[in-house]
Formats: sequence, C-alpha cells, structure tokens
Amino acid sequence: MKKFFLSIVMTIFLSSCAVEKEKLTENIGKYFPPNIDDTNFKSSVITDKNFEETWTTVIDFVNDSFFKIENLEKDSGLITLSFGSKEAENFIDCGDFEYTLFFTGEEFKGSYIDYAKSGLLAMLKAKMNINIRKIDNKSTKISINTNYTYSTQHALGYYDPKLNQTYSFVTGGYQTINVINPIKGSIPTRTCKSTNFAENAIFNVIK
Repeated sequence: MKKFFLSIVMTIFLSSCAVEKEKLTENIGKYFPPNIDDTNFKSSVITDKNFEETWTTVIDFVNDSFFKIENLEKDSGLITLSFGSKEAENFIDCGDFEYTLFFTGEEFKGSYIDYAKSGLLAMLKAKMNINIRKIDNKSTKISINTNYTYSTQHALGYYDPKLNQTYSFVTGGYQTINVINPIKGSIPTRTCKSTNFAENAIFNVIK
C-alpha cells in the first residue's frame, strides 16, 4: 500500500514538473496596434503663395530630399514621386510588440517594425501624387495622396506564408491583416498605418 501511494505521489510530482517545464519553454508575447482613430491629418491645404511660387518651392525641395521624381505635368499641376526605405519607421507605424522566449530567456520590447527587421527582410515602397491647383493669383491649393506598400519576407528570400506579409494603404489610412500562428498572448492581427511624415514634409515647405 505504501509503495502504491509513493508511486502516485511520484507520478503527480513528475507530471507537475513536466507541466512546469512546458510553461518555461513557451513563448509569450503581446501586440499593441497603432492608434487608428487619429483623424486630424488633412490631405489638402491652401497656401498664400501663387501657383508658380508653390510649384517651384515643391520642386526645389523634392530635388534635395529623399523623394524621386517620377513624372511632372506642370500644365495640370501634377507631380508624381516615389520613395522607399528600409527605415520604414520614419514613414509608417505598425504598433508595438513585446515577447519573452522562456527557453532562451531572450526578450524584446519595442516597435513592431523593429521586431520585423530583426529577423525578416522588410521594405517600404511608396508612390505619392501631388496636385497643385491655382485658386487665384494669390493662393494655391495643394493635395497629396500616397500609396504605401510595406512587405516582409523571409531573410533567405523564399516564400513562407507565415513570414511573407504585405500591407497596402493610402495617406491617412491603414490596413489590418491576419497573421499565421501569432505568438501566444497576442491578438491574431497586425496593423500598419501612415505617420504622414512624407506628406507633412511637403506641406511644411510651402507654409
């Protein structure tokens, strides 16, 4: 009887250790999406400069910046620019992320973009359309719309649906996508949105 009781106690003890060991090797994380309720950004402004002055100011600024000119149509007031960067955090916000790998003790706490860059190839590409329109001889309206594409892929370049993800959104917008096998404790979606940094760079120069 004592042997039987001892056997039960040992079984419970070993089972408890196994559960505890499983917990210690379990990855735990949290994801905090960016604020998508920020609607203060306006994609159009009116400046007290005439059309010619506004056009020249924008072109001069673009030529000395991170933008690349794709197309110019002065008669219609259209400027098409492109830009891309491995430093996507300058232009977009994908929230914050934190995790703990209990097996190795590794921890991370920071932006989701930094997390993606730590193990993936991440790239931002964007195309911006600027429309400059004369209101009268002393004022001009300038409107900006940008199409953003932020993609991540496996560092070795092969396709893996768990790692290869693409977010597409426009100025003032965002996209939320589902991720495969999200780390335990985190929600199953990730969200990226524009910070309006590129748009404000244009607007600030004409103020």
